[in-house]
Amino acid sequence: MTTRRILLCCSAIAGLAIAGPLAAPSAVQAQTMNTMGQPGGPPYGQNPYSTKASNLPSSNPTSTVAPALPSTGLGPNATVGQYLSVARSSLTAGQTGRAQEALENAETLALTRSVQYNAGGQPDSSPLVQNISAALSALGSNDLISAAHYTDLAMQQAGG
Repeated sequence: MTTRRILLCCSAIAGLAIAGPLAAPSAVQAQTMNTMGQPGGPPYGQNPYSTKASNLPSSNPTSTVAPALPSTGLGPNATVGQYLSVARSSLTAGQTGRAQEALENAETLALTRSVQYNAGGQPDSSPLVQNISAALSALGSNDLISAAHYTDLAMQQAGG
């Protein structure tokens, strides 16, 4: 009877040791997997996902949850000009989700600035920021021609 219990316990422990790694992806697997089976998609479990531009102010979003957008493929040290270049080529290819992601990243970088402590609440009215904002607005209206035009203007201002 005692041998039988020991054998049963050892079998249960061995079963858990084998089944544990199969139950969930490892941290490395979770970082490289995506929900759509597409390169450049969101990490595993990041839903919803869309390759189309969405939840922009002029697009009258019906959902309060914005889907994850495709990666721009640029690294952490990318410049405003590089993001604008990706946005422009994405607009030409009809990849509106990637264009939106690139424009939003370019706008974030353009808005990163030093100001006096009492001027932090004042919006940046530089032509670069205004043209990126206009490109995003046109993209939200599905006006790709105007979005490309404003992106071109922003690229000239960014020196790209």
